[in-house]
Amino acid sequence: MKVITTSTQTWQAKLAGLLLLCTPLINACTDPSDIGLKLDPEANRIGVFYAEIPLSAYLVATDSLNTTNAGVLVAGGDISDYFGETEATAYSRMAFSTSATKPENEAILDSAKFSLEIGSLTAEDLDETKTFAAHKLTEPILDTAYYNFDQLGFEETPFASGSFMLEENSDTVVFMNIDEALATDLFTKIKDEDPVFDDIFSFRDYFPGFALKGSPSQQTTLHVNPGTNTGFKLYYRNSEEDTISSVYTIYTSSSRHFNGVTNNPTGTPTEIVTEKNKAYDVGALVGSKALLGHLVKLDMEPLSNFLDTLDNVIFNRATLSMGPTENFPDSKMPIQGLIQYFTDDSNKILRREEDNAPYSVQLGTVLQTMTDEDGNVVPAVTSGGTNPLVFNTSEYIYGPANTREGITSYVDALYRTDVMRTDLLLYPAVVSTSGTSIITSSSITRSLREYVVNQNSITLKIYYSKLR
Repeated sequence: MKVITTSTQTWQAKLAGLLLLCTPLINACTDPSDIGLKLDPEANRIGVFYAEIPLSAYLVATDSLNTTNAGVLVAGGDISDYFGETEATAYSRMAFSTSATKPENEAILDSAKFSLEIGSLTAEDLDETKTFAAHKLTEPILDTAYYNFDQLGFEETPFASGSFMLEENSDTVVFMNIDEALATDLFTKIKDEDPVFDDIFSFRDYFPGFALKGSPSQQTTLHVNPGTNTGFKLYYRNSEEDTISSVYTIYTSSSRHFNGVTNNPTGTPTEIVTEKNKAYDVGALVGSKALLGHLVKLDMEPLSNFLDTLDNVIFNRATLSMGPTENFPDSKMPIQGLIQYFTDDSNKILRREEDNAPYSVQLGTVLQTMTDEDGNVVPAVTSGGTNPLVFNTSEYIYGPANTREGITSYVDALYRTDVMRTDLLLYPAVVSTSGTSIITSSSITRSLREYVVNQNSITLKIYYSKLR
């Protein structure tokens, strides 16, 4: 643990110390009671101090990660030295409009495509083509909850496959040719007004849905948007004289879907992670992989020990940072943001009893604590108040979303109230801003994005002043 303090002899030097612009004196200590160097009390009348508190981290595999209707179909995978071989498979039903114009009896099928609307991707070697395939399910997707460890049976031979040149940070729609026998059967049934197309339930009996896959060896994961641009597109002409094709679409809009994942961590630091909701010490490197459900847990006991040594202080600034992240390709950007949820020895998110709302570090613009009906001080749960860490794309460091506030109010609340002191469980998130508001949404079920940092880089930095 490193401690920095300022000592001033003139008014100008004191002011410089207050603004943290003076040259610091750095000492090292291992005991929190050493924080706030014991110098001549007359030598630091303003009393501005700086402490760095290193934090330990653990790896936790979440249990029962519900991926039902995540809003993104995740397919593909990768192989890494840290997480091993990971493969994601997207499963989805399909639907159609009963009011859509159907081809006439004498219509001619020009072509049949299976299309994917790719919203984003994580990949390596984008100068090479990437191959993906869609397989017909052999069992239905039920009206139940599905989790990241769930899988469904599907036909070994795909009904559509294709190889594509892909680009990073580019929304695109790609097309695969549909197996001729399936395309002909679909088109004939539509033309003949087969009962299969009377309603969505009859269609699901005929075609339960698909599984979308890609080999982890390609080091590529697609994040596909369900909708009218993802599904079957049958191009046809009603007669030989037609010069322009019409299209009949069977799509994935409002269709039940989920993402499953498999992982082989043999030979990696994460192979010891065999139980759910257990904190593992995996060594110098620690990281998270979204859909796999591997999360970083921060041991916050060093902060509690430090706060217990202080008396009559004001916190000027407190920030938590991690990184830089370990090497990654530009086309495989790490997880964008991390929600700082409260946890304990259960290694699960702590939640409010009455409504199951999750407790997390709050933004400095809202209260960190509140009083319950029994008069107890408890963590606050506010709408839009979550205070995330965000990935800095120029420095490759996770730091405060609001660089001015950091987690100052959180540290102050821990110091001044008897609210419970907890560890932090870092959940992958998408972070955006709207005016002065910071908006977060969980992304743990929506990608295979990851990050890895060295434990030595996880640090709390605290500036505080002693009052006289």
